[in-house]
Amino acid sequence: MHADSTRPVLAVFDFDGTLTDRHTFWRYMRFIVGTRAFWLRIIPLLPKMLSVILGITPLMQARLAFIACYLGGLTVEQEREHARFFITEQLPLWLRPQALRRLQWHQSMGHVTALVSNSPENYLIPWGQAVGFDHVCGTRLATAKNKLTGGISGTNCVDREKVARLRDCLSNLDDFYIYAYGDSSGDDALLGIANSPFYRNWY
Repeated sequence: MHADSTRPVLAVFDFDGTLTDRHTFWRYMRFIVGTRAFWLRIIPLLPKMLSVILGITPLMQARLAFIACYLGGLTVEQEREHARFFITEQLPLWLRPQALRRLQWHQSMGHVTALVSNSPENYLIPWGQAVGFDHVCGTRLATAKNKLTGGISGTNCVDREKVARLRDCLSNLDDFYIYAYGDSSGDDALLGIANSPFYRNWY
């Protein structure tokens, strides 16, 4: 029973490191291009990676270079097929059983559930719908003329953008008693609006 039984309950989950035991997006890119090509293509990106480590280049800016390198030029259909195989063959190996049990508990209680992540909606949405999330928000990969441009549409779904995207789904967000689950600084804003925030300490 939550603290305020007069309000509907919303349970919001981060994905990478919360529902999974590792980051999934770079593994998704590796899955698409193959291991050998992934490591060969990373060589020109090494200076940008070093720049991130040294604090010169923001991580989200560097992330765009990876998206352009590995995903730019794929057709929408090719990428959709990759996503379908990824969520059936790879993702199940990395899911935290205790995290899924927590999600299922919220669902059994009739709570509204939302998945909000910086990973791309391309695989988050089909996976999230398959496990019963009511709402799924993620970073949106940009497309043009039926191909991935190698960029993103809008803003990376991280930190305050997570809350903004959640409000897009549930404009009456303030009416809910909110549980939020996260594992990194990118979840700070999400945890900040929660009545019951859980940072790596709920399982």
